[in-house]
Amino acid sequence: MWESDATARAAVAQSVASSTEDIGAASLLSGVEASIEAVTLGPRSAYGVAAGGAYARAFHVSVEGGGSAPEESVSGELATYGEWALSPHIDLSLDGAGYLATELGVRAGDALAARDPFLSGGRLQYTVGGGPGFSTVLSRRSSLHVSGGYELAGALDADDAEAIGVDAHAARAGIAYRREIGARDALRPELNYEYAHLYHALLDVDLRRGPADVHAASAVLVESHTFSRRLSGRVGGGVTVASPPPILASADLTVAPGARARLAYVGQRYQISAAYAYEYTSLGPRIGFGQEHTARAEVSFWPARGGQHRDLLLTGTGRFSVGSAPVAADPPIHEDPGAPRASLEGSVTTYTALAGVALEVPFTRGLLLLGGFDLEYLHATRDPTPPGERGGGALRTIWTIGLAGTLSTDRGATVRLDPDADPEERLDPTPTAAPTRPGAPHEADGGTSTLGRDHADPGRP
Repeated sequence: MWESDATARAAVAQSVASSTEDIGAASLLSGVEASIEAVTLGPRSAYGVAAGGAYARAFHVSVEGGGSAPEESVSGELATYGEWALSPHIDLSLDGAGYLATELGVRAGDALAARDPFLSGGRLQYTVGGGPGFSTVLSRRSSLHVSGGYELAGALDADDAEAIGVDAHAARAGIAYRREIGARDALRPELNYEYAHLYHALLDVDLRRGPADVHAASAVLVESHTFSRRLSGRVGGGVTVASPPPILASADLTVAPGARARLAYVGQRYQISAAYAYEYTSLGPRIGFGQEHTARAEVSFWPARGGQHRDLLLTGTGRFSVGSAPVAADPPIHEDPGAPRASLEGSVTTYTALAGVALEVPFTRGLLLLGGFDLEYLHATRDPTPPGERGGGALRTIWTIGLAGTLSTDRGATVRLDPDADPEERLDPTPTAAPTRPGAPHEADGGTSTLGRDHADPGRP
């Protein structure tokens, strides 16, 4: 017997955006948002699709008076998911995701957004991808998981004509074996391979760009531990071997260590997760591969208990990353014969900080008051530093308030899950848990996509 449900949501929103790149100026955005999610469950299969989009008219104002002509801000997401039980012990899945946004349409929680500190604004970027997954239970305590995927990133429009077009093609494949070694512990060795062709990778400290092909293979061992029915975590480490960066005439392979850790806690009125990763990965489809530190945190909090306001929800997300990629460095024009030979290798380092807070206040079933705050900080340095290079980065903030309405064939979808419910019903700490909403790929311990962005959430719908 098949069961199907659909949920639609629409909202009107007003936002104010400001940036340190233009002190004394702000952008006022008036627009609408809409999303729809549909799920179909069968005896041995499940299908889902989620789509959403936002449109806003942006008016730029300045304390000095006047302003530029208004412009459109758009964003859109599409996520699909399918799962089939081929037998009692074998599952097959297929997921896909797509993302499109202008500069003012990007939010802190957008996992597929490419953030490049070397590019100015005015770019309509996109990312599309997806792939299959295969899982089989080998015994009562062990299972095998195989996954693959493809991703394409680029831009449809930009102020700079050279920033338009395809930025990167990327493919990935991985296999993992999970073995329970006790009532609370499990080991998960993984082997992963990825290939990326970058059309506009950074080649030197003067920001010249060119093509680059990267092959990377990694071996990782992850240990998961359940501390209690509310607290779980995992820690892992490994090594990545990759093809040489597109600089100099070196044929030496890149060998880089990796580490990862994650903790998740579910309380009666809040849930918290924090993760850290140190890995050799893509710093962006227009930058290249390098070593990166990434720290992430997510919090959900239900301030009110019971009654009609039990679905009052406050959520927060944050991410900070520091990555460095090797590039070529030009030797000095007038070199002292007696001085040590100048290095022909330099580096570019990127700093990214993201934070987002959202508040949903229910008026009645299906009607919410929305509030939100987004912060984005981008900064980059080059070593050696070119003459005239200025320090500092770009900081942007967006404040939003709106009103949203929800309609659904599932009456429970118009009210948040009661925070007093069993924590296992709200958060499954098992790292190989199946997706809980359409479009969400199977959770991976690394949590990154092929091109180095968060892969845990394909979009906002």
